[in-house]
Amino acid sequence: MAATINLDQDYTFYIGTYSDMDVLAHQPHAPSEGEGIHIATLSRDGKIVETSATKVLNPAVLIPHSNGTMLYAIVETIKSTGMIVQYGIGPDLALDEQGTYYASGKSTCYLSLSPQKDAAIVINYWDAIIDVCDVDKDGRLGQTVQSFKQLDRKPGEWRQVEYREDHWTNRQVGPHAHCAHFWHDWVFIPDLGENAVFQYRYDADAKRLTPDTLIRFEAGSGPRHMAMHPTLDICYVSNELFNTVCVAKLDASDPRATKERLIPIQYESTLENRDQVSYVSEIKLSPDARFLYVSNRGDNSLAIFKVLDDGQLERIDVVPTGGKFPRHFALTPCGKAVLVANQDSSNITTFSRNIESGLIKATGDTFELPAPNYIRFV
Repeated sequence: MAATINLDQDYTFYIGTYSDMDVLAHQPHAPSEGEGIHIATLSRDGKIVETSATKVLNPAVLIPHSNGTMLYAIVETIKSTGMIVQYGIGPDLALDEQGTYYASGKSTCYLSLSPQKDAAIVINYWDAIIDVCDVDKDGRLGQTVQSFKQLDRKPGEWRQVEYREDHWTNRQVGPHAHCAHFWHDWVFIPDLGENAVFQYRYDADAKRLTPDTLIRFEAGSGPRHMAMHPTLDICYVSNELFNTVCVAKLDASDPRATKERLIPIQYESTLENRDQVSYVSEIKLSPDARFLYVSNRGDNSLAIFKVLDDGQLERIDVVPTGGKFPRHFALTPCGKAVLVANQDSSNITTFSRNIESGLIKATGDTFELPAPNYIRFV
């Protein structure tokens, strides 16, 4: 029997779609391309209705400012240096373009605002270029303060992939930075190509990063994204190529010392069958941080973990997403529903979520949309 959704209110949200698949580092197999950013509403009974669309090139990540009035749309392309299109958020989440920030690298994939909200770190996946830029009081991105290539290997021990077919089979011949997370005096940046999480000190006054150390992961694992626990000194790192989640302790002791602040303590598989071809993508904690979810591209599933009292994980289920290549997913702010963006089958599937058990059940409803890659509730 299909599950039903019963929310306390309607939720309006953004959906990113790929509008030009030929300029991406990877190769989506969606049958058609989207327009850019789509705005939709999820009704109390779980029905999705699209309300409008904004044309923009490959908005692969959509990050709202905490002030609720600014949305950053990160443009994904390897044909030119990356861009972040900035939109003002109006009534019913309507978007008003307010400028473009031009990154220093290609395949821009992430933005992280500093705790002070006066600076941002911009991550460029293709060439592992890290930009730090000014942010004004309204959330607009300004001048680039710092830009550098994140790299551990010496000259002659690595190379830059040249075109996307090269990248498909040589994911780790050079660095590929993926995201950035601030924590106390440090910033963590996972790198899929270097099999490491780079650790930097952050100078809030100068708005600059200084290399501190790096935490090496298993060779071939490919660290991708992180989720930071809101109350425990624990974080979770997804390993894209090994289909695992690493649980790591965070250490703020003796802050002047140079030492690893992220210490792996547990690895858990996101798959039932680890021999198949699959790649983890999104990783996300539930609103109450009692459960962790990870999407599997290839296995086409969501892995569900219970977060134990000490922050370690126990996998409790692996659920088919009802579509192909689930690049992203999102939980409603109330935690009672989950939406999954299935990139290659061009649909969004809906799930009812039990807040107490953390388990999800498919409703059987499918919302058709070309090449969806990101879902963001604001």
